[in-house]
Amino acid sequence: FVSIMKKIFLFISVAALCAISCTKTVQPVDDADKWINDESLKVPVQFASGTQVETKAINYGRIEGNVMNTLYVGVMAVAEKQSDGTPVVWSESLSGSILIDNTMVTTSETGEIVFTPAVYYPYGNVYAYSFYSYYPYTNAGGQAAANVGGTYSITYDLGDTDILWANSVASDYEGLKGFNAAYCRAVRQAGVQSQYFPKLQYKHLLTAIVFNVVGKDATISDYDLNVTGVHILNTSTQATLTVADSQGVSSGVLTGSEDGGSIGFDNLNVPLTSSSSVACTILAMPASSYTAQICFSKGCDSRELEITNSDN
Repeated sequence: FVSIMKKIFLFISVAALCAISCTKTVQPVDDADKWINDESLKVPVQFASGTQVETKAINYGRIEGNVMNTLYVGVMAVAEKQSDGTPVVWSESLSGSILIDNTMVTTSETGEIVFTPAVYYPYGNVYAYSFYSYYPYTNAGGQAAANVGGTYSITYDLGDTDILWANSVASDYEGLKGFNAAYCRAVRQAGVQSQYFPKLQYKHLLTAIVFNVVGKDATISDYDLNVTGVHILNTSTQATLTVADSQGVSSGVLTGSEDGGSIGFDNLNVPLTSSSSVACTILAMPASSYTAQICFSKGCDSRELEITNSDN
């Protein structure tokens, strides 16, 4: 077995258009857009195009590609700080502080977020709202992010779950603080919604460690040996994501458990050959190095992994 092990390489990668005419034509306004110039109508919550992530398919739990294609995400819209800079502690008892209370949305094939039924900004423009989103919407226990004391958070098991997070905080437009009805109406009237409407750009919060196995000796086509399990040892087995924090301190922060446990896969059956094969991908808390245990049909081997590419 030792002589066979020496012939095996383990490759690991971390992983205006204008028309001029002599007669003036009035273009009809779609009923859905009448709110743009009619202040008696409510303003719908809409996003700018480009809700994406640097990752298309799900492979060992990892989201791959650059579009959030038909995924269940959680979305919340909560009041920003008040004019004097005082944080708004989001609560059902504080009217208007929560516009969208962690609603599950299925992204479209192009990654767009559309609310059905529509969600509207309140009249009065008392608050400006920020948007937060995360994936996956629920953890292994079926629980979604919950608001406790003005903080939305959720805890996940690690190993085969890709955790993504996004937010959108408005900048002022023509002296208007967004996002709210007055802001969005002014932006649409100016035709600059692609720049000033809320946009969610998701990012990975975990490190994807891809295990590829290949036999060193190209003259051996079949080593009569299978990879049966791969684990990361002495690592966090769970992580808690703070999706949104009303104090503005920890939004988007992922905190790993300090249990020093093991995450990975059992019951694999990947044969070793002279061609490289993907054994699995493990999603773990970011670190500069890991200890991996690889089990074969004839025994297990543990070794240190130095991570030189920190792209998640």
